[in-house]
Amino acid sequence: MKIKVDQNDEYDKLFLETKIIEQMNAHSAYRNKNYRVVNVLSQNSVKSIPLQIVDTFMGMVIFLLEQNYLESSNTAKIKSDLIYRFLIEGNNLMKFQQQIKLYKWTGHEELTFVNISDYVSPFMAYKAAYDSQEIIRIQKIMVENPAMPLKELRLKTGYPNTMKNTLIGYKDQIEGRGRNYSIL
Repeated sequence: MKIKVDQNDEYDKLFLETKIIEQMNAHSAYRNKNYRVVNVLSQNSVKSIPLQIVDTFMGMVIFLLEQNYLESSNTAKIKSDLIYRFLIEGNNLMKFQQQIKLYKWTGHEELTFVNISDYVSPFMAYKAAYDSQEIIRIQKIMVENPAMPLKELRLKTGYPNTMKNTLIGYKDQIEGRGRNYSIL
């Protein structure tokens, strides 16, 4: 088996490739698994779509596990919106929960299964409540000023330009087109 990791000078200093081979092969032998890691390849993720996808999903999972959506920064709000938009599209929520498998090592011989739903459900509930408040606030402004251009709406709501896509998603939802209308 070959494993690919993102190219990073820090990994070389840590001898990550050697450690991965040793740890994965030790795990395989200890658990009587039928695999053997023979090579760990460093690959630039800029040139590797699969590595970019894995990195994106890992970022989403960590964001949910650490409950970063509870932060009030614009960055946290933007990431929350992107993750929420992804999860509500089609059957992505179900697939995400079924296909992401997490385990926690507690220092014992056996790994403990971590149910990703325990982290996704509070996120979805939080986002639904947060979004409802924002939609009501934006809708009031839109009712009072039905022909207001987007830029003025953005300024009136206090949204920075970096959150313009979030505002467009709310506006599309208010107008009955769906949250992801403008990005699909």
